[in-house]
Amino acid sequence: MSFGVGIGDIAVVTRTAWTLYKSIKDSSSSFTRLASELLSLHAVLTETQEFVSENKPHLDVSRCHRLNMLVEGCDATLKQLKNIVDRYDSLGTQSQRAWDRARFGLKDLSEIREKLVSSLTLLTAFNTAMINSSTARIEKKLNKFFAEVQAGLREGSVVTTTEDVSEKVAHTQDVWSEFRRELTDVGITVSAAEENREFIVEKLRAAIADGALEEKTHSSLPVPVPVPVPVPVPVLVPVPPPSDSGYGSISAASVLGESPEYNSRKGSDGLLPINAANLAFEEELRRQRAEWQPGVTPLEGGSSDEVARGVSPAPKVRRRTGPIGLVKKWFVNDKAMLEAASDGDVDRVAELISLGMDVNVRDRWGWSPLSMCGYGGHAAVARILLDHGADLDIIDVDGDTPTSLAVQRGHAELVIMFDEERAVRDLKLREADEETPRRPSEL
Repeated sequence: MSFGVGIGDIAVVTRTAWTLYKSIKDSSSSFTRLASELLSLHAVLTETQEFVSENKPHLDVSRCHRLNMLVEGCDATLKQLKNIVDRYDSLGTQSQRAWDRARFGLKDLSEIREKLVSSLTLLTAFNTAMINSSTARIEKKLNKFFAEVQAGLREGSVVTTTEDVSEKVAHTQDVWSEFRRELTDVGITVSAAEENREFIVEKLRAAIADGALEEKTHSSLPVPVPVPVPVPVPVLVPVPPPSDSGYGSISAASVLGESPEYNSRKGSDGLLPINAANLAFEEELRRQRAEWQPGVTPLEGGSSDEVARGVSPAPKVRRRTGPIGLVKKWFVNDKAMLEAASDGDVDRVAELISLGMDVNVRDRWGWSPLSMCGYGGHAAVARILLDHGADLDIIDVDGDTPTSLAVQRGHAELVIMFDEERAVRDLKLREADEETPRRPSEL
């Protein structure tokens, strides 16, 4: 596989993972601890194989090289495990019992498990990055953005307030940066937008040419007819999952039912137009709020996404620069931030940041609050730390960074978060460098 990874290479490694899983899932306890990691690795490798089979011509050289390294790492780890399993299977029953009692090979199996977790985490992050940057996904998100502009839900957008917007998006950095910021709201990450800038510009030009950005008047949009609630027995209809941006279409069957009025308003894709879907959702939300009883999780407060998932909004940091804040800071130990991050206490972290505590404080072993998050998997704390300037490149005494700790512990969500944050910061540095005036001697 040293000359480039192919579908066949990934398929071989995937089959090896599945074969090993089947051979150890009912084996001794020494091996069964690895069964879940092997099963998860098989699933992720299968996803990787499917993605590469569909997008191999579009993968750049650097991604092919990274994928090659990941697959080779998985292959080497699986071969190492297979050798141990084959050795165990070659023993007689009595020798196997002695192996189990002595927990023979436990150190090797522990190292293999760490490698499997790392491979699983890195492949998951790789797959997520590939999916986020795939042109098919970006086109879907762009169509959603254009539909929102047409429905009048993007008032003040750069595409409606800028003349000759497609050319300026293509050639003017300020306009492109503003447009890119708006695209993050529908789920297109900064790194994915940068990588596919030409594709996005072409889609924008096509949308303008087709009139897809011309706002429709409200009178031309169909309005759904609410279904009356039976009395006295209330009918509770589940709220559909929210879209990525909070503006998207929802399946009206869950709100209006399969009524003639609903069917007359459905589009070719079986969904209501965005404005009609939003009105239907708001009507249903008002109805459920009216039916809310004490003891049930209230629907008031927080965003629609937070309400649907039943989580509290992230705490807001308010800087306390007055005398009271300074006095409180004097009585707070420098280790408080480390302890709060280690405990995953996002409210405490927000409070300490508001007092002006250092988000990059380190302990005697070189661990920072972000390192604690990488090790413990505290995504909410990591997000608020990154938003306030936490250093991604802090190295502890063992040579680990927050990212490497997250990889070792299998926290794929954090690995993805750190990679995307790094891409955003690198981009800001490049843009700032381009905007900095230079003396003639420096040119």
